Amino acid sequence: MDMMAKEYKAQRKQALQALHDAAQIGDLSKVASLFDAHKEFSPNITRKGKNTILHTALFHNQEGALLDYLIQKGADVSFVNCKGYSPIIVAITHCKDCIALGKLVAAGAKYDAVLDSGTFAGMTPLQVAEKFTNEKAIAFLTRLLANKDATPTIIDDETPKNKKICPICKTLVRYPTQMSRLKDNQAQVEENYRVHGDFGKRKKKSKVYTSSKYLDQFLNHADGETWRKLSGIEFHSTENMKLRKEISETYAVLHAVQECCDRLSGICPATDRALELKDLFVIDLCSGKGITSALGAALFPNNNHFLSIDKMLEHTVPHYFFNNEEHITYMSRDIFSNEILHELQTLVHQHTLQGRTTILVGMHCCGILSERAIELFENIPDIKGIVLSPCCLPKKHELMKRKLEFEPPTTKGENPYPAWCSYLKQRVKYNKSPDGMSDVWMYNDLEMHTEKNYIVAGVR
Repeated sequence: MDMMAKEYKAQRKQALQALHDAAQIGDLSKVASLFDAHKEFSPNITRKGKNTILHTALFHNQEGALLDYLIQKGADVSFVNCKGYSPIIVAITHCKDCIALGKLVAAGAKYDAVLDSGTFAGMTPLQVAEKFTNEKAIAFLTRLLANKDATPTIIDDETPKNKKICPICKTLVRYPTQMSRLKDNQAQVEENYRVHGDFGKRKKKSKVYTSSKYLDQFLNHADGETWRKLSGIEFHSTENMKLRKEISETYAVLHAVQECCDRLSGICPATDRALELKDLFVIDLCSGKGITSALGAALFPNNNHFLSIDKMLEHTVPHYFFNNEEHITYMSRDIFSNEILHELQTLVHQHTLQGRTTILVGMHCCGILSERAIELFENIPDIKGIVLSPCCLPKKHELMKRKLEFEPPTTKGENPYPAWCSYLKQRVKYNKSPDGMSDVWMYNDLEMHTEKNYIVAGVR
């Protein structure tokens, strides 16, 4: 085989791997772009185990837009892999809800045929559902078999209790959302602490996690209207998050941003200063699911814009990024890439022309991510303030690779976190930007539901 043929084969193999990787996480845009770039790829192209892209998507519980795309593109809903799994069997055994099953049946998958090969040879899909105790699939298939003229979809009347289909991603989710249960959750934690004191196997300082100052500020803002808005089904992606902790961290950051604004305006910072953020462009670096940006944009829409940046793919972030584009946007980026600096320079300049002051924030940036935040601050002079709440220390090889001057404490048992925060404070104070710093400060915010509660901030 000549060199060109080998190279083509390698590229094809790499593209096929990328297709399956994207299907696992439901990255529709990546899957579509790969199919567009490789016209020779059939929607039923297989790899190891004779799994199609549809198989891979279903094995990873993808029941939304990617599944719709693959079916529309002509994916074979009856294709059987080496183990005898057809897409309908994968949907029964691996998908949490019954949405994928309904879509496959609607697309022509045989729900009443006896399987003739593989692990479940001689069984019907209903018997497979019974074997896996998939109650939703059992009810769905039983109804179809009782009346083969029935429309193969899941109707609202059969939606399980405390579940609802999100109107945006069409996924069956828990409802009411965790956000709507915040008051009850806080009351339960306070009662547990009152009765048991420091509880749990690790005997953490439980008092830290019962503080309600910032939570009360959030719940009472605009007579609770903001809280009610963020409690809608569209924000179900926060369901598995430690929301009380996230809210305490967000408010700690927003209060630090307020102090940056006050110092830039020559106002003497005051304790318990009421938040009144306006005319700001806030860059939320390493934002995760973007709670800081979501709350900030919902609480203070006064000519403010919040930009969340993280490596998470756009389709995986909560829907609040797509319901309030005027005040909040999301960018999926590697913050160590060369492109991010130029993109941010352009965006900061645009927002500055619109009368906004730019503040860069990093809530619990792990390891060298805090150092990277300072580097971006150094290289974009139009960013007027920085707020960091550092998290864990960099690994030893990261310190050596980036030639950082930080030296962890050598005393046995000494917590290195304060020393790391002090180092970052010095990095902010003596950063390499030509403008220098007018003020840098550091403090503990004891209202945060975490023991890593240092805030490092500075303005120029």
